[in-house]
Amino acid sequence: MSENASGTVDLLDKLCVPVPALVIGELLGVPADQHGELRDAATAMVTFDASSQESAIRLVQAVEWLAGTFTNLVRAKRNEPGDDLISGWVRAGDDADILSEDELVSLAFLMMLAGLENAVHLCGNIFAALLASDDPLATIEDWSARRGTVMEKANPLPFAIRRFAIEDMTIGEHPIPRGDTVLLSLFGADSDPARDGRPSLMFGRGPHYCLGAPVADLIVDAVVPGLFVRYPHARLSIPESELEFRPSWRAHGLVTLPVTLAG
Repeated sequence: MSENASGTVDLLDKLCVPVPALVIGELLGVPADQHGELRDAATAMVTFDASSQESAIRLVQAVEWLAGTFTNLVRAKRNEPGDDLISGWVRAGDDADILSEDELVSLAFLMMLAGLENAVHLCGNIFAALLASDDPLATIEDWSARRGTVMEKANPLPFAIRRFAIEDMTIGEHPIPRGDTVLLSLFGADSDPARDGRPSLMFGRGPHYCLGAPVADLIVDAVVPGLFVRYPHARLSIPESELEFRPSWRAHGLVTLPVTLAG
């Protein structure tokens, strides 16, 4: 966005989607001349509306474009490897003969979708919370000390990946029959009064700690303070109560984030 930009913009569309899309695209090795299409595909995925046929068509087109692009990239990187993740995966797969082309394409697609959706909605939720607060600049001025708490409260993933009970069990007073789906609440764990200093489970823990957490940190630390440095008078252009969230149990994220940039 221009330093002189003013008026109302959809911050989700203008900032929260394109920055993570370009960062992850560059990490994977997507050529710069495809970044525009990459951004459009990313937008179609993170704004999918199951009630809209037009949205469903855009989603299918985005998935087809990404699958085709990553297939071509895997083949191109095999011939001319670079300093990117796909090239590294190709080399590792070829050396050990353990990754097929389909697996490499699937891995790239998963990295793009998982990293994109989480970073986009994390940034959007942080912005919504700060812009609705009385003094967002106070948080930004003390960002290094307050960022952890802000990010936890804005976590767009309320649940861990679902599990299944392999035997009848009881947790507390609640019986869980064998085969039932179990959703583990990350919000519940991090807000537990007995937490007593335990690290947040936002990005997982131990061997299951998110590989993309450092990238998410870099994106948030660049995008969030950067907005308020450039537009210190930014504010929500609608009441906080009118912000609309996606109808999804998987990711708690906004549909749009209308913001007035200049006071």
